[in-house]
Amino acid sequence: MKGQKPRAAGSSAGADRSAEVSWRHMAGAFRVPEFAWYWASQLLSGMGTWSQAIAQAWLVMELSRSQSRAAVWLGTITMLQFLPLLIFAPFGGVVADRVSRRRLLVVTQSAASLQALLLAVLVYAGSARLWQVGILAFLLGTTNAFNNPAQQAFIPELVGRPLVADAVALNSVQFNSARMIGGAVGGIAVAAWGISGALVMNAASFIPAILVLALIRPAHTLKRAQDKGEAVFAQLRTGFSYAISTAAVRRVVLLFGVASLVGLNWQVVLPLVARYIVHRQVTGFGTLMAAFGVGALIAAILLARDQRVSEQRLVIGGVALGFSLILLGWSHWYLLSLLVVAGGGAASIVVSVTANTRLQLLVPDNLRGRVMGIYVLLMGGTTPIGSYLLGQVSGGLGPAVGILAFGVATVVAVVAISLGHRRSGPVGHP
Repeated sequence: MKGQKPRAAGSSAGADRSAEVSWRHMAGAFRVPEFAWYWASQLLSGMGTWSQAIAQAWLVMELSRSQSRAAVWLGTITMLQFLPLLIFAPFGGVVADRVSRRRLLVVTQSAASLQALLLAVLVYAGSARLWQVGILAFLLGTTNAFNNPAQQAFIPELVGRPLVADAVALNSVQFNSARMIGGAVGGIAVAAWGISGALVMNAASFIPAILVLALIRPAHTLKRAQDKGEAVFAQLRTGFSYAISTAAVRRVVLLFGVASLVGLNWQVVLPLVARYIVHRQVTGFGTLMAAFGVGALIAAILLARDQRVSEQRLVIGGVALGFSLILLGWSHWYLLSLLVVAGGGAASIVVSVTANTRLQLLVPDNLRGRVMGIYVLLMGGTTPIGSYLLGQVSGGLGPAVGILAFGVATVVAVVAISLGHRRSGPVGHP
């Protein structure tokens, strides 16, 4: 027994050194000044974006005035906001492979700021109607269809390929920090300044991001347009053909696609849970959003330390996501729902970050924009279908039944796909 002590101590010391190296390696991307400035500005902008998500959802609930109507309209508005991703995200990926991604982001984020300001004016004037909210949500979704693929493909330009996994993980930390803080701040802002005040705050939050994008110059911009003279549809076909014909990429696409379709509809779920299941007002809704962000942030930080990006982790995250929805549909206690939502946030980030990083490491640079356009298509483009169906089921059978049914569907779909395909091994730094 005595002989085992030095080995245990050595093992502990080795684990400590490994953790230290892992944390230091994770922060490597922050030593690139352009990425650090970009990260900080997008954090601020993201906080505003999640504040708008709170404000817009609460506006829809106030204009709907009944549980069944609110469920249907929340599903419909969410469908309209994400429908452009289904239609245009692949084209957004092609554009991101043809033009300066930095300049494209300046244009799209300026447009998103104007959309928030216009909705704020309508609300402040007391003339906002559900159809107007739907149109503006569709316009924002169209902007995001071109913004999001460029954002995903822009990260390697800032840090270089060796730091891609670290930068993607840190970008996820930023996104979920914004979700956590923005969810809480959004609920407080709506309670203190009204819905229009929260929308104005989002419009202003884009200003630092636009300024940073205008000033930074990526050090790793690649020559990626060897086929720039090729027609847009031909380039689009090339991207889809690569994703379908490459087995490892195809498996990620299938698993992430079904998880997104039936499991990642939190924008529809949480407002309904807040008002009609646990009976809370806008601050309670904001707290649920913050709890989701807390779970997602913790998972993002832990994933940032783990350089293994395996398909198995994607499957586990998808199953955990489904079970979190099942528990949320069953729970009628606010504190339990907060814990379940936090777990759902963690599972969601395991799914999205694993899929994102795995694709970033698998694809060649000249196809990155197009493949990340497919990722954005799956992330948000499946939402119109899933959110609309969830809204209809929740409107007819009640929110709890709708949420539970979608949780079961998530587990069944992910398990079925994982059993039907041979798992691939972990992918590390190339």
